[in-house]
Amino acid sequence: MDTKMVIFCAIVAVLGIISAATGFAAEATRVKASDVYIEDGSCVYPSSPALALGFLAALFAIITRIYIDVTSGGFSCCKNDPTSTTISKLLYIISWVASVVAVVLLLAAAGLNDKEGGEVDSYGYFTCYVVKSGIFSAGAVLALLSSVFGIAAYVTLSSVTEVTTNSELAAGEDLEKSPINSTPQHSTQQH
Repeated sequence: MDTKMVIFCAIVAVLGIISAATGFAAEATRVKASDVYIEDGSCVYPSSPALALGFLAALFAIITRIYIDVTSGGFSCCKNDPTSTTISKLLYIISWVASVVAVVLLLAAAGLNDKEGGEVDSYGYFTCYVVKSGIFSAGAVLALLSSVFGIAAYVTLSSVTEVTTNSELAAGEDLEKSPINSTPQHSTQQH
């Protein structure tokens, strides 16, 4: 593995871990139904860092996606590029889908966690809005999976490019740099 690949993998892994860690922290600190109480016909919510943590997790997922795209050449892997394989294209697309779903889940959960208010349900009970358990966690897991699939796509694309480059070098060697050793043949002509 060359230095460029190691640096790429390390940066994407760290960004993915930060995104996942903040997503799990948001899950742990989200407002639960037992934390909310009703006073004078409205829901009273305690303060929670889940909003900031959810936005931070989504921000790191976006930064990770941008870094993967800029470093790997973005959608160029999905074009008819001879160096890309079906596996690298598939991994790249899975990474993209996981990123988008992770960001949507994290932002939606963060927004819902901070939502004030409530409504009267069909039975006449006043209910308050809270984020369901597992939404932040699902976003965190998908942010981490996006990083893993992004690394896998980059590694498979880089290994195919390296093999292609090495075989092209071997096929197109400069004859001046590596002359062919052969003994000269003398022609004898008879008159």
